[in-house]
Amino acid sequence: MKKSNPFSLSIAMCTYNGSKYLQEQLYSIAKQTQLPDEIVICDDGSTDSTLQILDEFKKNIPFQVRIYHNKKRLGATKNFEKAITLCEGNIIALSDQDDIWLPHKLEKIEELFKKHPNAGYVFSDAIVVDDKLFPLGYTMWKSISFTMYQRRLFKNDHQVEVLLKHNIVTGTTMAFRAEIRNWILPISDQWVHDAWIALLSSALGIKGEFIEEPLIKYRQHHQQSIGGRKLNLHEQFQKAYNTESESYSIMANRFEYIIKRLIFIDKLTKKTKRLFDAKIEHLKIRQRIHSYRKWKCYHLICREFLNGNYHRFSNGWKSVIKDLCL
Repeated sequence: MKKSNPFSLSIAMCTYNGSKYLQEQLYSIAKQTQLPDEIVICDDGSTDSTLQILDEFKKNIPFQVRIYHNKKRLGATKNFEKAITLCEGNIIALSDQDDIWLPHKLEKIEELFKKHPNAGYVFSDAIVVDDKLFPLGYTMWKSISFTMYQRRLFKNDHQVEVLLKHNIVTGTTMAFRAEIRNWILPISDQWVHDAWIALLSSALGIKGEFIEEPLIKYRQHHQQSIGGRKLNLHEQFQKAYNTESESYSIMANRFEYIIKRLIFIDKLTKKTKRLFDAKIEHLKIRQRIHSYRKWKCYHLICREFLNGNYHRFSNGWKSVIKDLCL
């Protein structure tokens, strides 16, 4: 594939037993107003008809389709790492196997990269739909509370702060310049690939941009490993109740791993270290809160609230109430 075009587009797709929805997703890619230059598909050992669907798709498409079969299962994160490594385009768009891309998705991504030459990665909102593609009445950003306030922060050079609060980048809406691969690879197996790419890139000073409008239909079904369904209050409480104190330690370890990566490549700034240290300390305090008896932890909750850390690094009042009750 020729690489002289600064906007040659690759799609990195991962599949695993995705025959139920895969054909619709492939069709939505083939109908893009801006076709990709190639699609790299890494299959993680499917045992259904996924491979037959991919082979049939390859026969009737005007762009290059390269299919790789993993002899040993890699898991989602490492499989995406492999697909990203194999892409030859200057822009790499990530794709799941079960969504639907709206026709102008790649065109909009290319337009944004042209408009913002300093942008290293981009992402968009998504329409959340059920398994039959019926809209559930909200978008992904609504589901994860990527508010207008947070969008302004993200635009105004506070990307790391926003991403330390929570991941707001859905992988299947994401695209990035191939030149940043040397910084983001290998992907830690402690992380989901999209959260890792977004946070590490922003911590490196690689600017992210977002597209306000939804560019995909994000399908919700029982087979997916990560979903975007909006939880009601009862479901939120149940999720909070079932959260083990050890999970905060696991999360802290993930952020410590990114610090180690930044140190290893000599890209850790004092400002970034302060932000990461504050996030890690907040997680460790919340772990202690969930490990102590109630009367021993009220002062910790009050201190974190007065310091503003619940709003900076957790879900504000919801997290305060969770820690008080649980």
